[in-house]
Amino acid sequence: MQFATDIEKMPVEDASVEWPEEGSAYLTVARTRVAPQPAWTEARVAAIDDGMTFSPWHGLAAHRPIGGVMPARKPAYEMSSEFRGRVNGCPVRG
Repeated sequence: MQFATDIEKMPVEDASVEWPEEGSAYLTVARTRVAPQPAWTEARVAAIDDGMTFSPWHGLAAHRPIGGVMPARKPAYEMSSEFRGRVNGCPVRG
């Protein structure tokens, strides 16, 4: 990750601007190690793939999306989840 140390040189709202490493070096904050898991079965697909939904707003308030575009995406995540649950005929748990 990088800290936004100079908002003029590191705008949060403009993803086309590359943040200079001289002003804020990359910092490793975590490593993920995942053990192999058993192959998917039809029951697992029904329970997990079809019965769950992803949204950046499911996390802690401090980790929720910022910026002008992300709040506009929230209704799209909600409508997509509702549609998938209705069309697949199974309730979706967030």
